[in-house]
Amino acid sequence: MRFRLLRYCLVSSLTLATWSPGALAEHSVANFPDVPPTPDAPEQSQPRVPTAPAPPPLRPARTEGAVAARPPFTPRGAPGALRDADVDERKAEQRRKDWLLSLEGVTHAPVDVGVQLGIETPQRLRLFGGLGWVPSGYMGLLTGIAANASGDSYAQALLEHGEYTGRTWHVQAGWRPFRALGLYGDIGYAHVSATGDLDLASSGVPQLARFGGGYTAQTRIDMWLIELGYQGEVGDRLVMALALGVMGTFSATTQINAVNGAPSNDAILNAAATQADDALEKYGYVPTLSLRLGFDLI
Repeated sequence: MRFRLLRYCLVSSLTLATWSPGALAEHSVANFPDVPPTPDAPEQSQPRVPTAPAPPPLRPARTEGAVAARPPFTPRGAPGALRDADVDERKAEQRRKDWLLSLEGVTHAPVDVGVQLGIETPQRLRLFGGLGWVPSGYMGLLTGIAANASGDSYAQALLEHGEYTGRTWHVQAGWRPFRALGLYGDIGYAHVSATGDLDLASSGVPQLARFGGGYTAQTRIDMWLIELGYQGEVGDRLVMALALGVMGTFSATTQINAVNGAPSNDAILNAAATQADDALEKYGYVPTLSLRLGFDLI
């Protein structure tokens, strides 16, 4: 019995000792409401360690082909920014400066009047070719020079009093060393196919005037030519040129036929044709004035 009473007292004492501080504190605050509660002790803050900024995100590496395929950026309006149309226009302008392809009307007085096509390279080398027509007035000057040098009356009558017309074709090549100056020099070849008609009644030869009819002559003349001229352009399109030169006959072949009852002595006619050819080859030199007006096709 005593042992149980002793154990009960011991347990009661321990229970009272444990409960008393909290109870006392609670009752103290309740009894004194104006007294502010005691703040808890602040916690000691730990020092903050600075952190390094996060690195920027990595960009995917571009392949070499992609870099090469991407054109350099040039802002619009910058001096180096050229549109495709501007590039094409500059190329065309440079091509027109370097090359010439002209279609021209031309006269080599007193030989022919015609047209020609010419090309000029960036090195200023020139090549021209054309076709022409020989007016009677042009041919009369050439045959008149040869007639005055001939000693045969038939040949003189045929050359001086015959009415000649014909056709020509020519080629010539040259060099124009200075585009800005426009001076050029050409050499070339011309072929003349002429047809002449002589009426004996109006030949001026008394011994032939009593015969009726007349003569026809077909003449083939090979000529060389030399020109020195000046060429200019207006508006990069219109081509104009003026040249002085000389043309000379180095080969002539004439055939004479009697028509309408005229005397047809072959020996006399052949002799007259030979005299005419010799006169043309020896004295068939004429100064020329060449005029050209054309359009640059490039």
